[in-house]
Amino acid sequence: MRVVRWLLVLNGLLLVGLAAAIAGVQVLDRGAASVDASVRRYAAAVAAKDLDAAVAEIAPADRDAWRAWIAGQLGNVYEVRGVAVRAPAVVAREAHQPTDVTVVMDVNRGFADEFYQPTTRVDVEHDQGRWYLKQPLLAPEALEES
Repeated sequence: MRVVRWLLVLNGLLLVGLAAAIAGVQVLDRGAASVDASVRRYAAAVAAKDLDAAVAEIAPADRDAWRAWIAGQLGNVYEVRGVAVRAPAVVAREAHQPTDVTVVMDVNRGFADEFYQPTTRVDVEHDQGRWYLKQPLLAPEALEES
């Protein structure tokens, strides 16, 4: 009887520990989810020709430098196919915060002569409680050589 009770207590502790670990990962991953959402909002704003919404996804200190370039991208149809947010491992750094994002997307799929599939990498920045892209997704220096 004593062994059964001990096993029940041990199983209960393991279950509580597992639940705490899952909750901890969810809390630590909020930055990555926020960056993913920012990428998707930026892509949707460019496709919708909404300059102000697209610029709003760029870090505040970098917006003026990129506004004209983003204006030239308006109307392109960005279809985000994959988003990978990079962050240091939890054990490597106390604050598990994203450092950059890599995005795979289709551009102008409906137009055969303008269609291409770039992979772009952009640094991210946290400012006043929100995550931003440091530059537009397809800025020339953001494109990775394939």
